[in-house]
Amino acid sequence: MTDIETTPAHRFTVGGALGFGFEVLKARPQSVLILLIGQALIYVVMTLGQLILMGDLARQGIQAVEMGNAADAYAVSMQFSSASSLFSLLGLPLWLWLEAVWLTLFMTGRFTLWPGWAGLGRLTLAGLILFGVYIVSLFVLVFVVMIGVVVAMLIAESGTGDSSVAALLTVLALAVLAVFAMIAVLSLFSALPAHALSGRPFEIGAAIRTGRRHLIGATMSWIVFLVLYMLAMILSYGAIALMVGDHVVNTLNTVIETPQDPLMSMRLYAQLAPGADQALMSALFLMPVMLVMGVIMLIGRGISAKLALSMPPADEKAD
Repeated sequence: MTDIETTPAHRFTVGGALGFGFEVLKARPQSVLILLIGQALIYVVMTLGQLILMGDLARQGIQAVEMGNAADAYAVSMQFSSASSLFSLLGLPLWLWLEAVWLTLFMTGRFTLWPGWAGLGRLTLAGLILFGVYIVSLFVLVFVVMIGVVVAMLIAESGTGDSSVAALLTVLALAVLAVFAMIAVLSLFSALPAHALSGRPFEIGAAIRTGRRHLIGATMSWIVFLVLYMLAMILSYGAIALMVGDHVVNTLNTVIETPQDPLMSMRLYAQLAPGADQALMSALFLMPVMLVMGVIMLIGRGISAKLALSMPPADEKAD
């Protein structure tokens, strides 16, 4: 595959963005398959390690509670929270490295397991910007929806049954519009991760202007991606739940019936997390799921890469 960076200027389209990841797969199948399998193995090991450790701690904590040993229960709950934070801290740099490797391949056609400190630093900055935009957007979304709920409650209390239905539909429509608006705002910045690994000077303003220039197409692309991602999650983990049997359903029913239980998180891990003796079987269940989700993620990386590749050269004035 010739370097993607040296090809003629990319034209951003919804179809081109959604299919760009598969263009990379077609051009560099060996590299993509190595990354897909390697990523799936890493995620399986990390996921199972977290589930087994936290499941064991949760079972110890629940046992201590049932025996009335408050001191041991508190100590285990602290270990449980610390283990969760530890896995989050360990997973973040690993995720950044994997994304840097993937996006280097997407942006330059170069397969390397070490994208360099500069690339990792730029990707970290891009991630922090996106995370900040996400938090602010989420806060605004919740605020807008809550105002809509309050207004709808006032309308429902002062009107008829038809008014209540209309108020509910209005809140739902407002929530959907707010989610679309949030996706649109994030789409403005979505070229940043791929641009960070393009080998070009990191121009935050130029990347945002490119997102604005293709805002409608980028937003549509991300909406399609999110729908596909959610469907893949539901179907993949739903298949596992069906294979496991009634155990998952019974556990979820318990959660629904007692949502106020302060130990619910520990009870879920205690009942659903596998033990060390079930690690191999759990890995066989999880590996196909991680591969499927890895393929879906090709689409998301392709959208960011296509958007970044459509940026005009630094010496050209953006529209």
